[in-house]
Amino acid sequence: MSALLNSVVIVGGGTAGWLTACIIAAEHGPSVSVSLVESPDIPTIGVGEGTWPSMRSTLQKIGIQEVDFLAACDASFKQGTEFRNWVYSDRSHCYHHPFSLPAEYASLNLAEHWLLSEVDSDFCRSVTPQGDAILADRAPKSVGVPDYAFQLNYGYHFDAGKFAALLMRHATERLGVKHILANLTAVHLDEEGAIASVDLDRAESMTGQLFVDCTGQKGLLIGDALGVPLDSLAHVLPNDRAVVTQVPYSISDNEIASATRSTAQSAGWIWDIGLQSRRGVGYVHSSAFISEDEAIDTLRDYVRASQPQLSEQDFKVRTVPFTPGKRRVFWQKNCVAIGLSAGFIEPLEASAIALIEQAATKVSEALPLDQQSMGLEAAQFNQRMHEQWDQISEFLQLHYALSQRSDSEYWRQVRSEQALLPSLKDKLARWSRHSIWHADAPRFDELFPAASYQYVFYGMQGRVSQPSPHRRSFQTTIGRADAAMHDVKERKRSLVASLPSNRELLSHLCRTSSPNNQRVSP
Repeated sequence: MSALLNSVVIVGGGTAGWLTACIIAAEHGPSVSVSLVESPDIPTIGVGEGTWPSMRSTLQKIGIQEVDFLAACDASFKQGTEFRNWVYSDRSHCYHHPFSLPAEYASLNLAEHWLLSEVDSDFCRSVTPQGDAILADRAPKSVGVPDYAFQLNYGYHFDAGKFAALLMRHATERLGVKHILANLTAVHLDEEGAIASVDLDRAESMTGQLFVDCTGQKGLLIGDALGVPLDSLAHVLPNDRAVVTQVPYSISDNEIASATRSTAQSAGWIWDIGLQSRRGVGYVHSSAFISEDEAIDTLRDYVRASQPQLSEQDFKVRTVPFTPGKRRVFWQKNCVAIGLSAGFIEPLEASAIALIEQAATKVSEALPLDQQSMGLEAAQFNQRMHEQWDQISEFLQLHYALSQRSDSEYWRQVRSEQALLPSLKDKLARWSRHSIWHADAPRFDELFPAASYQYVFYGMQGRVSQPSPHRRSFQTTIGRADAAMHDVKERKRSLVASLPSNRELLSHLCRTSSPNNQRVSP
């Protein structure tokens, strides 16, 4: 049997690098050596991030207390996404994609009952209380509910730079990760084309058995050294840049939004993320349809609509370009790409960090490796990651395909039937006749379950299909469905009345965070 490969070298920091380091080190302890090489000259993108509920489990596994994370990272609770003006350009429309599943979701399809009912025309508000909680800026749990527990499912918004700093301190001070501040100057391959070592400008050359590329869009290991190309995803969605800004609250105790707000514009959409001390706002767009100056003007108008007193001096904007694409393979030889080095499409639905969590966990589960099993693990990893990228591409395109906007060439192009992925075209044809259900996303580990497709499809389209009310399975579940939707109505009244606001709960938790947080907070 060949020797075990238990030495991991991560090149690149930021959220991708440090989250990967923490996940591997927390799982394996000293049995796997983890080193992270980070350039002291390259800042993280750090525009503000949104996560899925999976981040709660990740933080628990790596050993960070929730109250310490909230206090150190200017973080807030995220209960989903609120979409504004995605359907029409000439009149207001809003729907939600929440993190809570519809009531009785495991065994009862409320969607088909809602389609034939005369209850609330808003699908989300009919099947879960979370939409009302989002509209009221409510927190996902009450004071006294333990770390990571909840009454309504949630993820987080946070300052990406502060999060990377917290992970770095946790990794190096508690998990035994070795941190090297240096720039990569050369990559050396062995006779089989695998990475043998890397040269650094401020430290000795480093050898390793498994290298993780977290160098961002440059892909210094997976792309430059190993030659794995980036396959374009511009045919799925054309957005290729964002102009971003940070907006201070007009008063210190402003309410904090409980969801990412996504507002459609003529050439893309604007995200609006509420942290404890500020908002992070950015216009994701396609440079083929709008100039940078026009995009900045659109962003300025959006911000000033809510804060007209904001001065030009306080409105500081930077541009973040990106190339929509994914690597042809993500694990090549002894190198795994995680984060932006693996690819990026756009930040709609905040899938980027979830992919980092998934990829880092799969690598951790494969360790310790031996040389003979490396190829098998790489093949399985590549297959699963391609499946996830395909689903993300399809799910993001769904938002555009369902729009009825025709106010610009941008929307006419992204909505065109010719641009649709074949898998999505088939689903849309089916959903015009049948309600969405588990068979439409059959894997238990899907990134987006059938419920996510329900929230977006019915949120944008309303009651577009009429399933047969005469089927036996439908008739026998009418009583359960009526009771479930009645219970949702009662629960949302109770929760909106009893839950604290996001601001109130965050203020309470940050006041009571552990003294140890003083050591790790920025």
